[in-house]
Amino acid sequence: MSPRAASDAVVLQDYDQHGRVWALAPATGLLTPASGRCHGFLHLDTGTGGTGELPVAAALYAEGPGTGALWLQYGPRRWDCATVAVRQACEADGHRLFTVFGQRGPELELRYPAPDPGPAEPADDWIDTVADDFFLWTAERLTDDTEGARRALLRHFGTGFLPV
Repeated sequence: MSPRAASDAVVLQDYDQHGRVWALAPATGLLTPASGRCHGFLHLDTGTGGTGELPVAAALYAEGPGTGALWLQYGPRRWDCATVAVRQACEADGHRLFTVFGQRGPELELRYPAPDPGPAEPADDWIDTVADDFFLWTAERLTDDTEGARRALLRHFGTGFLPV
């Protein structure tokens, strides 16, 4: 039996390893294995991959039913998505840059290499590109200007979903 999340933790599905579920403590960014309905997605960012460097939790979530906010979190830092803007850019050398903008300018900039898609697959398309990159997926979700898109995501995450 898997442990259940502490009452203040948010249960999230691992974006990169389907079937893995984590409990994120919003105040600290710390993780524990969990089970239950998920309220968003989490990616373990290995950063520069330096020796001894621990992965940082990056997440997009709602805190549960009836909550009115989507949250973006990186380690212990978190933002109400209604108060920030995000941008994903591809640089000339192939690296990607994910930026969170607050009222006073950039609050977080993550530069990282584009995920390695592996051997070329004729059936690969943009969906595969997004599936390989949590930050690209997050930027697409938060910049989608389709009427009601963010509200629908908030409702889906707030209600929760079973992990796949």
